[in-house]
Formats: sequence, C-alpha cells, structure tokens
Amino acid sequence: MGYIPVTFETEPIDLAEDAFGYLESQIPGWLPSPGNLEAWLIEALALLAGELRALAALVPEAIFEYFGSTIMGLPPYAATSASATTTWTAMDNAGYRVDAGTLLALTPPASLEGFAFQTVDTFTIPQGTTVITGVGIRAVQPGVAASGLTGTVQALDPLDFISSITLEGATAGGTDAEDIDAYLDRLSDLLTLMAPRPILPADFALMVQRMIPGVARATAIDLYNASTGQTNQPRCVTVVVVGPDGNAVPAQTLADADALLQSEREVNFLAFVINPTYTSIDVTYAATCFPGFDPTDVRTRVNAELTNYLSPANWGVPPFGDTGTRSWINDTYVRWLEVAVVINNVDGVNYVTSLTIGPHGGTMGTTDVLMTGIGPLPRAGTITGTVSPTP
Repeated sequence: MGYIPVTFETEPIDLAEDAFGYLESQIPGWLPSPGNLEAWLIEALALLAGELRALAALVPEAIFEYFGSTIMGLPPYAATSASATTTWTAMDNAGYRVDAGTLLALTPPASLEGFAFQTVDTFTIPQGTTVITGVGIRAVQPGVAASGLTGTVQALDPLDFISSITLEGATAGGTDAEDIDAYLDRLSDLLTLMAPRPILPADFALMVQRMIPGVARATAIDLYNASTGQTNQPRCVTVVVVGPDGNAVPAQTLADADALLQSEREVNFLAFVINPTYTSIDVTYAATCFPGFDPTDVRTRVNAELTNYLSPANWGVPPFGDTGTRSWINDTYVRWLEVAVVINNVDGVNYVTSLTIGPHGGTMGTTDVLMTGIGPLPRAGTITGTVSPTP
C-alpha cells in the first residue's frame, strides 16, 4: 500500500529565488543585488525556512509510526545486539568473580577497528579451576555490524587475574532497526485487517507474517485441523510458516505465532501454526548449448538455476503483483514441464534433449511430482546434468 507523499521544497537557494521572483513581480524594475540588505535578509530567512521545511517533511512518517506503535500496537522492530559465548582462562586456580557488564574489545582478523562487548551475567571461576566456558557476551552497540565476527577478545576493564578470553563461535543475532519504509509497508498490511481481527484464512497468514519476527512467509490452509489431521473442518484454519531462508522456524517462533492467533481469533474459531514439510527433488537432464558457449559453464549455471528454483525460500512466490510481501502460493506439485522451462531459459541453452525428475532416491520420470504433507516445500536434491555442443 502506498502513502500519499507530501512534497516540501527545502533547498534554501530555491526558496530565496522564489522570494526574489515574487519581489520582482511586485516591484517593477526591481532586481536583487548581492550587496543589498534585503538580499541578505531573504537569503538568511530562506536558510531558516529550509531547515523548518526539512523537519516538516518528516512529520507524515512520524505520525504513521506513532499511530502504528501506540494505537495499533505494532511498533517498529528495534535494533538488537549481537551475542556470542566465550571461554575464560584465569592466571591461577584461586577462584575469581567477573561482574555483569564487564567491557571487552573484539577485534576481527586483519582489522584495526574493534567492537565493544560486555558480559551478560555475573559469573565465577570456581576455586580449584582455571577455565570456564559458555560465558555469554553481548555487543554494546546494537546493529548488524557486530554479527558474524571472529577474532581476538581483550578485557577493557582491569582484570589482572584473566590470562585469556576466546570466542567459542562467531557472533550472531545483531540486527539493525527497522527501516521506516519497511515499517510503513508492514503497517499497511496490518491495517487491511481492520479490527485487527483475522476473519478470512489469508488474514491469519498475514497477521502472523507481519507481526511475528522471524516469520518471512506464511500460507493458510483453510478447513484443516492440524491437531487431528482432519480436513473440511468448519471455522478451522492452519497457518504454515517459514523463516527468511525457507526453512522451519524455531519452536519459540511457532509458540509466539500460535499465541497471537489464539488471542485474536474469533470465538469458536480454531487456529493452528505449523512448520512445512520438505521434499527433496532429484533432477537428471541433458541439453545442448549454442555455438560459442562453454558447455561446462552452461551446465554450472543450469544447476544453479535449478537449485534456486527448488529452493524453499523461493517456492510459491508469484512473479507478479506485490512480491514485496513474499506471498506464498501453496503449490504442492513440482511440475516436469516447469523444470524444463527453467533449464531452457538459461542463457546459452539451445534445447533440452532429456529430463527426468523425482523425489530424492525415488523413481525418476517425466511426470509431475506431488510433495506430501501440509504446506509442502521442495529442496534441491541430486542434480545431475550434461550439456553438449549443438551438433
């Protein structure tokens, strides 16, 4: 959903030119002179007016953000801090205590820039031992910049009794604050629910997708009771969800989504939230390439396109309409002819000479493959292909 933009001219030079033009139209023969007091006044006032207009241009976004946060209960996603676990080694086994909030510096390899972290909880190195593992640390500055880091860790606070601190794995979990445009898109989708109460099956999927962090796509299976496996159940809907990579979401995310739907559903409606099922698809093909193309390169790109086509992150996304909301069309078949089209559309492919598809490790054939389960998604299985020069 688009928002009506409010246009403000904020450039001081343009504002001053408008003022000069107005005076020229009102005073015959008058022309601005850079050395005159009125020119200085107009330029100074234009500078102040430009700053005020720049602030005014931000007001519509701020109004919608306030409305969404306080009235609709949908605040923007805040930035989160990256975290990691560490191993601490003491100088001796006398026993020591390290307080929560102890500052550390993490310096990535071949980098002069460090990142500030701090211990999450107070911990002790028991007397008689020198090493403690699993100590949680968190970035002081929230944001994605502190994620995916490895390197050396040093204490910034004086800890003479600590000989070394090492990371047990790369830092993870840091995210930037939600961009205002992304937030307004999310708010627009929520407003389509009106109440907001989910009524139609698609409403349940949209609510979960837009209000639960970690849910990238969702599709609703109408009349399906996930607790009993029964179909054609009145006032019953099951929402299937996936993460940004198309994989199943954690149990806590499922619980959060279920709690949301239980709190918002109409009385006597039944709502369930589940992860999808996955079917690995094997593909065996042979094709020819046009003259001037390297068969090995063409084969590599065909394999990449097939892997992308069969990725659960992309399956069911329509090639039209508002794909920014990552709509999910619940298509349960991998169609043989569509796979052929994917191969034939790769740059350099002349034509497909043979193609079979099938579930991983199962019978290969030239018919469509039905993916079993509720809200099924494919994964690329074994892709075997040959590309030959055109005879």
